[in-house]
Amino acid sequence: MPDSSNGGRLVLIGDIHGCNEEFVNLLDTVNYDPEKDKLFLLGDFISKGPDSIAVLELAMKYNATCIRGNHENTLLRRYAKKNGQSFDNDMTDDFFDNGEYNPDEDGFVHVMADEKKIIKKATSEQIEYIDSCPLIIHLPEKIFGEANGDVALAHAGLMWNVKSLEEQDPAVILYIRTLLPPDNSTASPTRDGILWKEVWNDYQETLPQSERRTVIYGHDAKTGLAIKQYSKGLDSRCYKGDYLTALVAQKKSTGEWEHEVISVPCQVHDPKLPGYVDGHL
Repeated sequence: MPDSSNGGRLVLIGDIHGCNEEFVNLLDTVNYDPEKDKLFLLGDFISKGPDSIAVLELAMKYNATCIRGNHENTLLRRYAKKNGQSFDNDMTDDFFDNGEYNPDEDGFVHVMADEKKIIKKATSEQIEYIDSCPLIIHLPEKIFGEANGDVALAHAGLMWNVKSLEEQDPAVILYIRTLLPPDNSTASPTRDGILWKEVWNDYQETLPQSERRTVIYGHDAKTGLAIKQYSKGLDSRCYKGDYLTALVAQKKSTGEWEHEVISVPCQVHDPKLPGYVDGHL
């Protein structure tokens, strides 16, 4: 955690997807100070966009703490396969990530081709950095107040009915968007069902304050920026030309936290959309 005595802040950024120009712009906009602030990337900081390698270089330069997203996980699987290695972190359910079905709306072939290109350009140090990204980070601080509990960072989200962070299903952490009816106790492999965050927020209200938890996540570009009491969704569709978003939190001298959401506009990097800007290196 940053040192609050010198004005240090938490800067948490949603899915960058290789959009380095916007990444730099956002850091400038929030007046990011690498000497004081702590930078967190919520997964899917690579792939799709024009310059994933530059994003990696900047993240490593600033010693950013990263969360593993589905794109980082897929890249590591492909890297291991390419080099004849076993994938020790092969934690995802094949139903979600086996090459025949990919929950991302852009489809498997486009995504995989991009990640193969990144593997060819990335240094061994950059691959090691990606491999260092955990699935979940737990922040014990009550950043959003006592009533909101502690904080967990996870790329896609968490299951409301699994109390321990250690027991959360890796496939769920990387891919979840919706839950299956009628009891909403199982993650859906498609977009059908109720959004996990709706059930999560309702469930937190039934718990004692000491057991509540707020999740900060990304992944769900279709829903976009989604700030609720016990969940903060920061994927604001930068790749598709909307915004790149940061949640900035700072602990005051009183011990309370203040926070704000800051976004910068993005160019269109999706070749299927009007206004597409071809910036791939």
